[in-house]
Amino acid sequence: MPRLVSVVWRTAAVCVFALTWVAATAPAPLPAPLAADVQESYRLLTGSAYEPVDPQTLLAAASDALVDLAKKHGVTIAPPRLHADADTDVTLADLDEAIAASADAAHASPTDFTYAALDAMAKSTGDRYTQFFTPDEFKRFSSALDPERISGIGVMVEPDPSTGLVRLLYVVPDTPADRAGLRVGDVLAQIDGTSTKGLTVDAASKLLRGKPGTIVNVSVQRTGESSPLAFAIKREEVQPPTVVFRMLPGNIGYVYVMAFGKLTPHEFDTAVARLKDQGAKALILDLRNDGGGYVDSALTISQRFIANKALLTVEERGQHATTIEAENDASISVPVTVLVNQYTASASEITAGALQDDGVGTLVGTKTFGKGVMQTLTPLPDGSAIKITTAHYLTPSHRDINLRGIVPDVLVDEPSDARFGVIDRDAQLRAAIAVLQKRIAEAR
Repeated sequence: MPRLVSVVWRTAAVCVFALTWVAATAPAPLPAPLAADVQESYRLLTGSAYEPVDPQTLLAAASDALVDLAKKHGVTIAPPRLHADADTDVTLADLDEAIAASADAAHASPTDFTYAALDAMAKSTGDRYTQFFTPDEFKRFSSALDPERISGIGVMVEPDPSTGLVRLLYVVPDTPADRAGLRVGDVLAQIDGTSTKGLTVDAASKLLRGKPGTIVNVSVQRTGESSPLAFAIKREEVQPPTVVFRMLPGNIGYVYVMAFGKLTPHEFDTAVARLKDQGAKALILDLRNDGGGYVDSALTISQRFIANKALLTVEERGQHATTIEAENDASISVPVTVLVNQYTASASEITAGALQDDGVGTLVGTKTFGKGVMQTLTPLPDGSAIKITTAHYLTPSHRDINLRGIVPDVLVDEPSDARFGVIDRDAQLRAAIAVLQKRIAEAR
C-alpha cells in the first residue's frame, strides 16, 4: 500500500518535503547502461567542449528537466539538490540517484528520465550544435550520412515529361543496373509487365525493389534504338549514393556530393575515375545544399585536389593549434570549379575553403553557411549518442569562417525555380561551366 512520504535528496543541506505518492522502499539504482551514459556525457561535456562548461549549469539543467518530466506524469517532486563536487564520482553518484528517484516517484521509465536529463544538459551549454540523441534519433542522424542498404537494382528515377513514363536519372556504379547495361536517360516502359505511365517516383521505385536474389524484368526505351530493350536483373543489397556524377557538354565532368559520409570518398573516387575514362577535361564539384558530415571524409576528398599544402588549422581547448596538411600527391589535375550556396556548411565548407585558399578551385554561387566549428560524435553504451562541439577551425589562409561564411570568387544568385544539375535551369552551373570553358581554352 503506497503511503505519503517525503523525498529527501542525499546532497541536500536541509530536508525538502514534497507531497508525492511513491513507494515506501528506496528506488532501484539506475541501470548500468544508463549510468554509463550519464558518466560519459558528463565527463565529455565538462572536459572536451571547446567552450568551457560550468558543471553546475549542467546539473541545474538536469534537475529542472527531472522536475518537468515528473510533472508531465502528473507528479510533483522537489527539485533535486545537485552540486558539482570536487570528486566527480560523487557528483555522478548524486546525479544517478536523482534520476532513479525521480523516475521511481513518477512511476515511469528511468530511461526516459535519463534521456531528459542528458538532453537538458546538452542544451544548457548554449551551443547550437551540441546535442544528445536517443537511440532512434541517433539512427536517423547516422542514416542521413550513411544510408542503410536497400534491396534493388541501383537506380534513381524521375518522371519523363515527354512520355508520361519514368526515366533513369542516375545509375549507381557497380550495381546490378550498372552491370546489366542500363544508362542514364533510359526510359522504363514496363517493370515486371506493369506500365510506368502515370506512376509516381515512389511507386516505380517500389516495383524495382524486392528481396535480394529475385529477378525484376524491365523494358527500356533508349534513344537511338528502334525497339524496346529487355533486361532481367537480379536484385541485391545496394548502398544509396551520397555522390552522383555525369558528363556535361564540352567534356566537363559534374560531381555532386550530397553529404560527407564514411563511404563518400570511395564513391567520389569512382565518379572521378569514370569521368576520366570518358575524357573529362575539367571538373565541377557541386557542394550546394551539402550540410557536411565527417571531417575525415572532407579532408580525404580535399587531398584529391591538393598536394603538400595546408587543408585547415584546428584549435581545441587547452591545446596548441594543429595544421593538417595534404600528405599525398593530388590525383586531380584538371581545372576545377566548386558550386556553393547558403546551405553549404561544415565539412563541405572545409573542402570549399581549402580549394579556394590553395588556389585549386574557383568557387561559384552564393556565400556559404558559416559553420567553422567541429563536433565529436560519441556513441553511448545503450545506443544513444552525444555530439559536442570540441574544436574551432580556420581555412588554410587562417580565415575564420564561423558565422561569416565563405564568399565565392564568382557570385551568382540562385533563382527560386533553379533545378540543380540541369543546365538550362541552373544559372550557377552555367556560370561554373563558363569559367571552365575559358580555362580550357586558355590551356589550349
